[in-house]
Order: sequence, then C-alpha cells, then structure tokens
Amino acid sequence: MNNYQPILNRTDWIWRRRGVHAIPFGTGGLGHADERNRYVYFRRTFTVDGSVEAANVFVSADGRYQLFVNGRLVGRGPARNHPAHQQADPYNLAPYLQPGRNVIAALVHSYGRETAWYELPHWEQSRAFGSGGFYLQGDLTWAGEQGSGDQRSLGAGEICLDTGAAWRCLESEAWQRDVPSGSLGFIEIYDARRAPQGWTEADFDDSGWGEAEVLRVPGRNFVNDIVPFPNLRPRDIPHLFEEIRRPTAVLTIAEVKNAPPAADIATLFEQETLLPLAHCQGDGLDTVLSEEGTAVLTTTPQHSVTFVIDFGRTVTGRLRFDVDGAAGTILDFTHSERLHEDGRVHIHAGIPSFDIKQAHRLILHDGRQTWEAFEWAGFRYVQVTVRHPISNPQSLISNLQIHSIAINHTGYPVQERGQFACSDERLNRVWQVGRNTLRLCMHDAYIDCPSREQRQWMGDGYVEMLINFAAFGDTALAARLLRQIAQSQLADGLTMMCAPGDFAVKRFINIPDFTLYWLMALEKYTLYSGDATLTRELYPAAARAIGWFEQYLNADDLLADVPHWIFIDWAELDKRGQVTALNAQFVAALRVVATLVDNADYAQDSACWQQLADRVTAAINRHLWDEERGVYVDARGSRRVSQQSNAAVIAFDVAPPSRWERILDAILDPERVLLTRMGERETTYDNFDEERHVVMAQPFFAHHLHRAISKAGRPDALLDNIRRHWGALVDAGDDTFRETWQIDELTSLCHAFSATPTFDLSTDVLGIMPLQAGFGHFRVAPQPADLAWARGTFPTPHGMIEVDWRVENGRFQLNLTVPDNTTAEVILPGETAVILKPGQYQL
Repeated sequence: MNNYQPILNRTDWIWRRRGVHAIPFGTGGLGHADERNRYVYFRRTFTVDGSVEAANVFVSADGRYQLFVNGRLVGRGPARNHPAHQQADPYNLAPYLQPGRNVIAALVHSYGRETAWYELPHWEQSRAFGSGGFYLQGDLTWAGEQGSGDQRSLGAGEICLDTGAAWRCLESEAWQRDVPSGSLGFIEIYDARRAPQGWTEADFDDSGWGEAEVLRVPGRNFVNDIVPFPNLRPRDIPHLFEEIRRPTAVLTIAEVKNAPPAADIATLFEQETLLPLAHCQGDGLDTVLSEEGTAVLTTTPQHSVTFVIDFGRTVTGRLRFDVDGAAGTILDFTHSERLHEDGRVHIHAGIPSFDIKQAHRLILHDGRQTWEAFEWAGFRYVQVTVRHPISNPQSLISNLQIHSIAINHTGYPVQERGQFACSDERLNRVWQVGRNTLRLCMHDAYIDCPSREQRQWMGDGYVEMLINFAAFGDTALAARLLRQIAQSQLADGLTMMCAPGDFAVKRFINIPDFTLYWLMALEKYTLYSGDATLTRELYPAAARAIGWFEQYLNADDLLADVPHWIFIDWAELDKRGQVTALNAQFVAALRVVATLVDNADYAQDSACWQQLADRVTAAINRHLWDEERGVYVDARGSRRVSQQSNAAVIAFDVAPPSRWERILDAILDPERVLLTRMGERETTYDNFDEERHVVMAQPFFAHHLHRAISKAGRPDALLDNIRRHWGALVDAGDDTFRETWQIDELTSLCHAFSATPTFDLSTDVLGIMPLQAGFGHFRVAPQPADLAWARGTFPTPHGMIEVDWRVENGRFQLNLTVPDNTTAEVILPGETAVILKPGQYQL
C-alpha cells in the first residue's frame, strides 16, 4: 500500500539528436560522459484561435530545467529525486498564453555526473540513453467565436503539447563545458555572445534548429519498449517561491592588477590583492542598493575593478545582473558566508575531494542585458570583479554601467504559522533565529546547509522536521524525506546517511545511526501530521533496517563493533565497541517499529521488537552504568563520559528515573563540561581528564540533551543551556545558527540541525506536545521556569493551538484554544491533569 499518484507515461522524453535508434541495446549505449555539463534549448510553437480554457502540463528533466512561455519564466525543476522515482512538476500555462502564435520553451542542463542532489540514471536508461532528457505532457483547449452577426457560433480547439519529434532543439554554445565541478554542480562560465537572443519569444526564428530526438528503444521478443523514467509521477511538494532581494550595503570597492590566467576563477580571486583605485574608477556603486541610478565602472587592460556587496544576512538564490557594457566585458563573481580580514570574500572550500571553490564568470554581449545564474547558492557576501573586454584589448579604458545586482531569492513556501514570545527578549530572538535558519535550509528537501553541501542528511532532517512542525506546520517535506531515505535502502537493510545524490551513490561511507533516526522519524511524522498511511507503506523497509542492526548484537544483547562511521555528534566521544548512545538509540528505534507493526497488523512482530528493546535496555543499564560516578560511560570498558551518552539514555527511556538526578547533576556541571574537537578536524582541548570531565554536546545532539532535561522536569536548566550557548550567538549578532560551537574552514554558518531551541521553547515553555496522531489528543503542560509570561501558537492538522500564560502575584493563569476534533490534557504547574474539549478556556 502506498500514497503514490498514477504514473505519467503518455508521451515521450526527448533530447538532442544522437542516433538513439541506431545503437543496439546491450552494446554499452551512449553513456553519461558525452552529456556532461551540456545545456540544450527546446521550443514548441503553436497557434491559439480563441480564449484559452485550460492548459495544464507536467514537466520533468534528467538534470534541471527552466520553463518559459512567450518569454516569461514559468518555473524550474524538477525537485531532487531518486532516478527510479522520478517526478514531474505540474503547471497551469493558461495565464501565459495569448490568441495567435505562442511558444513553450525550455532550457535543460544535463549533469553527466552525480551532485549533492542528483543521481545519474540507472539500468536500462543508463545503457540506452545516457544522461539528459526533457519531458512535457499536457493539452491546451480554447473556446472562440466564428462568423459574425446572426451567423456567429462558438468554436473550440485542442492542441496536444506533448514532447515529441515536433519539438525543436539546439545545443547551447554559451556555457563552457570543460569547467571544474563538484557536489554543487559545475562552475558557470557563460558567454552571452554565443547565446541565441530572444529564443524564448514566440516570434523567434527557430527554422535553423534541429528536430528533437525521441528517447525510446523498441522492445524485443514481446518486451515493452525501453523508455527513460518509466515510474514518472506527479511532484509531491509545492513549487519553490522566488522573490527579488537587493543587497543592503557596498562594503568594498578597489582595483586589482590582473593575475595571470588560472585553471579556475577562484584562483584569481585568491591571488589578486585589493588596491586603492588608481588606474580604474568606480562611481555610484551605492545605486545597486536601490532601483534608482546607475553605477559606472571603468577598467583598463591591465587593471580591473572589484567590489564586495552585503545582503545583510544569509540568502539563498540566484545572483542576477542588469548591466550595460561592451561585448566581451567580463564579470567574475564569487560568494560566501564570510569575509577575509582584507575585505575579500572568503571562498568556501567545501569537503575535500568532493567540492570545489565556487567562482563563476559572465561574458557580456554588447548593450544592456539581464543575466541570472542557473544554479542557486547560499551566501551573504558577493564579490564581483569587472574586467576589460576580451574582444577589444587595445582600448585604453572601458565603461560598464550597472543598473542593479540582486538575488532571485528562493526557498520552500511555508507560512510562519507557529509563533513564540516570552518575557525574555533574548529567548525570543533565539526562537526567531532558529526559525530563520531552518527556512534557509528548506528547499526541495531538508538540507544540511545552503552554502557548503545542500545534501539531504537523515540526521539533520530528523531535527529539522521537528523544528518545522513547531514553526511552520508543513508535513509534505517530511513525508518526502522519509520516502527518499527509504528509496536509498541497500539490499542488507541499511539506509544511506543522505539521499538522493552523490553520497548515496558512491557509498564511500555511511552512518548507521542515521538509519535509526529514519526509524525514529517515522513515529514523529505520524504524531505531528496524523498521516498513518506513510508508516504502513514504509514498514517493510523499517523491518529490514532493524534486521541489519540485529546481526551486530552480541551475547549480552548490546550492539557491538557496528561498522561504518558511528557519528553520534561532532564531538570526541568514545565510539568504539559497545557504544552507549548508539544502543540507546537502537532501543528507541525498536519501540518505534513495534508501534508501526501494530499499525500494520503484525502483532507477533510487535511483541518481538518490544521484547528486544527491553533486553537491550536491561543490557545498557547493567553493563554501561558507572554507579560510583553516577553516569553512563560512552562505551563498555571506557572511562569517557559525555552529555551525548547520558542524554540519550534519558531521552530514549533507557535509564530508570531514579538515576536521572545524578546523571543531570554530573553532565550539567559547568566546571566539568568541556568542548572537544570535531572528529579529526582540530583540537580545542588537550587536557581532557576522563575521570573528571564531560564531553559537551554540540548543537546537533543538544536536541536530545534538551529532551532529557525536559523529561527530568528541569525547565531552569533547559533555559540556562539555551541562554548560555544560543543566547551568546544572538548577542554576537548571528542571524543563523552555525553547525558547531567552533568555526573552522568547513563549518557551515547556517545549519538547521543546530536550531533546536525553536522546537524546545514551543514544546516546553508553551508546553505543547502531541499524544496521539495528528494532535487528536495533545498535552499542554507549560514550564515557566523564571519567565513571567509566554504566548504563542503551535500548528496542527486541525488548526492552531493557542497558548497564553502568565504568572502574577504567585498565581499561574492560562488562556488556551483547543482546536476542533481534538482534546487537550492540561497540566498547570503543581496541579493535576484535566481533559478539555474543543473551545477557548481561561484557567
């Protein structure tokens, strides 16, 4: 049973003409390399003789596309997909059409290599077609009038818009293909002089273009034809939004002496030193901050103008230039979250061997033009270097007019339905910064960060979806996360740590604890969304995943020597042998799967999983508890103690409540807690004493630390931890939360798994927690700690839960709205629970 919509398979995929039918199937096919970093234009013209009634289409591509109708951008896509589960995007083209001649046009980019979001096609498609393809399915209908006077009658017409041989195509020569590439795709070197001007307009002459080739190989011996993506289905999330944003400041304007040509543009930015304007000029650059005025930059053959603009905060989108200059003028640009001390943009290095430094080039055609980067990126600062026209090196000077530089900001469309405010303004800012961080990490997936990777990691996604439930209440992106991780499952049952994309394909490393997060997320998704059908659909995969872990249970009922990368957190825990945090998380996953089995009517399996969870729980408490110190050690035989291991045993209901007080007293003692290095990346402390010190939780695992503190009923400790760490960040002016407490070359400054206080404050200070699927029954148990008042809303499938409480003259007062079709269990401080039906209450 699943929630999939019907397959879209009415028409054919098309691509540039390569002679697909001339290649016998099974001989190796076309391969991917020939289509590496290739852009192809497509057009289909038609005539409408009346008023358009409907024009609904589905569009997809092997790679990424931009869709235009009569010169207007309609949309982009597709959203990231596993190749075996490709999706097509729905559009209504009617608002873009007109009586008379019309055109649908598309620009499609074939990658020919894996990226952080894209996987190469597999199986028959890979052998038969290689990479690259475009798909459009839909019909246009119109109504019109024929004749005049008494002879007038209504007419009608219909046009099939499907992709096929009637479409025209042209390989683009504007993008340089042999450029550096990494997990974020290819560096863009775009020469506007080599692009067909006006190709998206209806009156453009495409008679010189070729016919598109249909991607279909005839079947043999009564076998169906081989086609790309036979499991194509409609998109399951909304289209991303787009809006233009302008920079807020010009930070630097200088000149550089041109460095010798380099293998990549990033090298030029790193080699060229900022100098005072002497040979070049720059006037009116502040006009890029508004819609009025024009900047004029003057360059020479040996010297270029460089400037840095600031968007005021991290943004995600495509850089856009509106400029007027001589043909051959070069605009090199790069972007980042940080600056060097000398004012240059600090180009992010990314993950070695996977990523490259992002720096791009635009070469102008003559006159005024607007150009926008094909790929979106995440950054705050942009550095642009304007270079003399390469087509006229003999000229002494050259002028470039800049009308605007902006970003076409993009992201996942959500409303700020969740709200939080309290008597501590610092906590209010923490909540808001967390929401902002998450929003920048919501695109066609929950991504870890917009700048460095843009991968969909399951561990990140677990925390991010919970923050989303509190801040926005969206459920579609979480359902997509759970399905796509399930689609990455290996034959042995382990799911990939992130998917879809390069890491899921290369399988050079994996994180088993992220499979456990996937299992735990199934329960959370059902609780907050009310959708039980997805968990039933994914139960077989969940059972296989549990089976993978079972093979590593030892005679003492503990997971031992589990292979791959045991992550837990960006901290120096002891992760060898029988690891406490991993075993505790396994218990939580077992209990979740036992619940899913009940939903799927497999009672015998449910009892099996629950019994195993009980045995592992008993083993953890028997073998990993240090009675003398009153804590759990990180691993059997280890003396190392961490917030992570001890938070896990409380948060995942492993440690008996009688131990909670001793545990928290030890792991929250500021004299004992130390920040440790992040894996092998750098040493923060060399004086860690395993008999005395406690490893500090990084922002990621602080989510579970806060769950443990809340479970133990210590609201003061929760707020203290948030104020001490996240409060310090907002006090320093941060408007996004970074990946780790330390900052090094790889640290992302916008990492949503670090935004847990947004969830914690709504869940604990407001006190809102679902007890049954979809908030059918929920708890409101505010934890005021030292706060005088708090108010906010929590989105649910049934409407908004509204909470407004205050403490006056020692008396706790609560205003509460219980949505229709729900019941609330309300527990005021120091009182017993009462059950409330839908309505508004003053307690």
